[in-house]
Amino acid sequence: MANLHRIQFARLFIMCISVSSSFTHETDAEAVSFHFPPSINIHIDQSADTFLGKDRIELTANHLNGRMKRGHGWATYNKLIPVWDNSSKALANFSTHFQFAISNINDNKLTGDGLTFFLAPSGLQFSDNTSGEWLGLFEAARDGNASNQIVAVEFDTFKNLPYDPDDNHVGIDFDGRKSKKTVSVYDLYNKTSLKNGEKWDAWVDYDGNKEKLEVFLLFNPNGTRASKPTRSVLCYDIDLRRFLPQNVQVGFSASSGNSIQTHTVYSWNFSCQYSWEISAPDVNISDPGPIRRKKSSANIILRSALPSFVAICCFFFAGRCCSMRTRKRKRGGVEESDEEFNKLLRDAAQSAQEFPYADIGAATNNFSDHEMIGVGGFGCVYRGTMPGTNEAVAIKRISPSSKQGKREYITEISINSKLTHHNVVKFLGWSHRKGDLLLVYELLANGSLDKYIYENPEAPLDWDRRYSIACDVASALVYLHEDRHESVLHRDIKASNVMLDSNFKAKLGDFGLARTVERENGGHTTTAAGTIGYIAPEFVATGMATREMDVFSFGALSLEIACGRRPADWSLIDHNCRVVEWVWQLHGQHRILDAADEKLGGSFNDHEMERLLKMGLLCSHPDPHSRPSMENVVGILKRGAELPHVPLKFPVAVYGDHDPPHTPSPSSFWTLNGIASTVISIPSKVNATV
Repeated sequence: MANLHRIQFARLFIMCISVSSSFTHETDAEAVSFHFPPSINIHIDQSADTFLGKDRIELTANHLNGRMKRGHGWATYNKLIPVWDNSSKALANFSTHFQFAISNINDNKLTGDGLTFFLAPSGLQFSDNTSGEWLGLFEAARDGNASNQIVAVEFDTFKNLPYDPDDNHVGIDFDGRKSKKTVSVYDLYNKTSLKNGEKWDAWVDYDGNKEKLEVFLLFNPNGTRASKPTRSVLCYDIDLRRFLPQNVQVGFSASSGNSIQTHTVYSWNFSCQYSWEISAPDVNISDPGPIRRKKSSANIILRSALPSFVAICCFFFAGRCCSMRTRKRKRGGVEESDEEFNKLLRDAAQSAQEFPYADIGAATNNFSDHEMIGVGGFGCVYRGTMPGTNEAVAIKRISPSSKQGKREYITEISINSKLTHHNVVKFLGWSHRKGDLLLVYELLANGSLDKYIYENPEAPLDWDRRYSIACDVASALVYLHEDRHESVLHRDIKASNVMLDSNFKAKLGDFGLARTVERENGGHTTTAAGTIGYIAPEFVATGMATREMDVFSFGALSLEIACGRRPADWSLIDHNCRVVEWVWQLHGQHRILDAADEKLGGSFNDHEMERLLKMGLLCSHPDPHSRPSMENVVGILKRGAELPHVPLKFPVAVYGDHDPPHTPSPSSFWTLNGIASTVISIPSKVNATV
C-alpha cells in the first residue's frame, strides 16, 4: 500500500513538474547554457589587444606593431557560473566545446605563447604582467599560489624550460603556469602543429560525480561541424571544491611574447547541469548590477502559483506517508527498534556470515581513504584483507545519508545470501554497528567494466573479451530470472556494476536495488530506481519493475560494450546523444557495423558484432512485450540460435494492453525517459544512480 501511494505521488509530481517546466523555461534552476555566436554576453578585456567580431573573438589582435609584442587578452562569459554547492557539497557537471585557431605571423620559426580555457573567481584582475609565458592569466608574483583559485586548460605553443615538454602541447593547470599533466600534440597528430593557422575543435568536460576533468581535441582544418572524439587526450582527477569558489567566471585568455601570433575563437558552446537548485547571483561581470529579465504578467502569475500548487500536493502526500509510517511503527515495522531490526536481519541472513565489526575495521585500515575503490549513491566501497584468513574482500559501506536504508540493507542480504552462480559476485557476509551498515563481497582483481571501456584508452578491451562479457552478464540474468523459484529483478544493470576477475570473466554485482517476485508474477510495484540511460521508458507509465526492464538495461549495456559509448551522452546533445537512436539509424541505413567502437580499430568478428548490436536493439525495443527473454538472448549469443527480425525503423512504443492512438517518434519515446530523470531530481548525466 505504501508503494502504491509513492507511485501516485510520483505520477502527480511528474504532472506538476511537466506543467511547471513549460512556463519556467527561462530559469536557470537545473542547467546553464550559452552559445557564441551570436555575439552576446561576452565580456572583453578593453586594456589588451582583444576585440569581439560578429563571428569570432580575437584574443591577440592581427597586426604587426610594437603593441603586439608581449600582448595579452581575454574574453569571458558575462555572468557567473556555479560549479559546486556549499550546502550539499555537490559538484556540477559541465561540458564546453570551442573551435579555435592559432597562427604564427612571424618570419622566424619562433612563436608564442598560447591560449587557455579557464575558470576563475569573480573580480579576478588581469594585470599587464601576464603576457608571454603567463598565457594572459597568471603572473610571476602569484605563480602557483593557491589563492589564485584558477583552473585552466592550456594550448601552449612555446617551450618554457624546464617544465614544458615541447612547443606544441595541451596541459591542465591549477593556480599557475606549470601544468599538472600534459600531452604533446605532435605525438597525437603526426607532427601537426597547433600554430599552423588551421582550425581545431576542443572539448573540456567535467564529471562532478567522478571528480574527473577530460580534454578532447580534433584537428579540423575545414572548420566543419565536428563530433567529439571517443577518446580524450587528457584526463585528470580533480575536486573543484578545493581549487575554485562556488561561483566562477569562465572564458579564454591568450598571450604573445617577443615572438607573436594570433589566437582566435570561432565558436563556443557551454552547458552546466546541477543536482541542486542553484542560487548564484545573476551578475553581469562588466556591470555588477543585477540583470532583470522582462516577464509577462501571465508568466509572473503562473510562476507564483505553480510552486504553491506543487507544495500543497507534496504536503498532502507527505502527510499520508507519515501517517502510514506511524501506523507501521505501532504495528512493529522495520523502523520500530534496533531489536526488531536485528531480528529481521538474522532471519534474512540465515545462510550468510556475520563478521565482527572490529575485523572489518582492521581489514580496511579503519576505512582509510587509501583503501577506497569506489563511490556511489549508496556510499563507498573499500578494499580489505580479512585478518586471520588474508582473504581479499570488497566492503560496501552504506552512507547514513543514502536512500538505501535498513529495509534495502536487509533485502540485499536476503537476496545475495541465496545467490550462487559463477557470473554473480559472491556475497560473503555482513556486519553492522548502530547506523554503520556493511556488506562483504569477494574482491575481483580487474574491477568494473566501465573502467576498461572509458578510462583505459591505452589498453582497450579486445573484441573477444567484450563479447564474452556480454554473454556472461546474459547468463547471470537467465539465472536470476529463470533458474530460481523466485525471480530476482536486478534493476540497476550497467557497466559500473559488471565486475571482472583476473581472467576478465564478468560477474554481475550490486544488488542494492534488487527485488524478488514469484516466477509466475510479471512484476513488482516499486519506487523509481535505476540509472539514466538504462531505465526502461514504461516504468514511468506503469510503476512496475519487471524482467522486461532488466532486459532493456541489458540492451543498453550490450550497445555500450559494442560501441564504446554511454547509453546517453549529454555532451553530444545536438548530435546522436542517445546511442539507441544512433545505432537504429545506422541499422536502417544498412551500416550497423559503423557503430563499432573506434578503439577496436576494426579488429572484431563482423558476425558477432552485428549480432550483439542487433540484440542490443531488440532488447531496447520500446514495447516491453517485443523484447526477447534473457534465455532467448543467451541462445542467440552463445548457441547461435536464429536472430529475430530487427525493424529498420524505430518501432511503435506500447505501454499497456492496447495499442497507442498514434505512432511515437524516437524523440517522443525518449521524452518518457527524460521525464523519469526529472522525477528523480538528478542532473542530466549518464552514470547517476538513484
